[in-house]
Amino acid sequence: MRVLLVEDDRDLAAQIAEALRGDNFAVDIAEDGPEALALGSEEAFDAVILDPGLPGMDGISVLRRWREKGLRMPVIVLTASRREVADMKDAVKAGATNYLTKPVDLELLLDWVRGVANSAGPNVRQPVLEAGPLRMDTLAMRVWFDGGPVRLTPTEFRLLHYLLVNRQRPVAADELVQHNFDGASAKTSNEIPVYISRLRDKLGRATIETVLGYGYRLACGDE
Repeated sequence: MRVLLVEDDRDLAAQIAEALRGDNFAVDIAEDGPEALALGSEEAFDAVILDPGLPGMDGISVLRRWREKGLRMPVIVLTASRREVADMKDAVKAGATNYLTKPVDLELLLDWVRGVANSAGPNVRQPVLEAGPLRMDTLAMRVWFDGGPVRLTPTEFRLLHYLLVNRQRPVAADELVQHNFDGASAKTSNEIPVYISRLRDKLGRATIETVLGYGYRLACGDE
């Protein structure tokens, strides 16, 4: 899953990014309003963490512009204080999914990001996912197949997780890149078959099927 973090406080941004990456999210960081507007408009993100007080263009204006463009990614707004009621109301009216106050509780923020990125809400997240012989603990970042543990790299884990939560449909290589790598990684869709091959080696060749003209689909758990 890929997150856009919009925060002009570099120390805070570094802390949040470290926590997100430690939870296996790909993270892009924007430090001002125009950069955030451009990144959010041009790239695919599963969730956004947005500070309203940005240089160049305030965060609420950025959010409004995204919504006017028809962009519907979940957005968590960070507010400086609960006393800023007007700002919180503006954020909700502009299309914010939720808001959290500073100083940021990183565990709570991670809970929210996990929830909204899976479109399930913060209190309905599923830490353990299963499909046939495949079992994944998304919090401990562990995988089992046919009851035995499978050692995956962080990249392999992210790709398998994305295939697992979207197992009802084939997923294109471009989509796997957009939602699982940040801009700094410079990965391309041409590299996805290499990772798919490694996953098949570890989970069995029939676990991930190639759907010609569409992409890849997790096949384990099919009736």
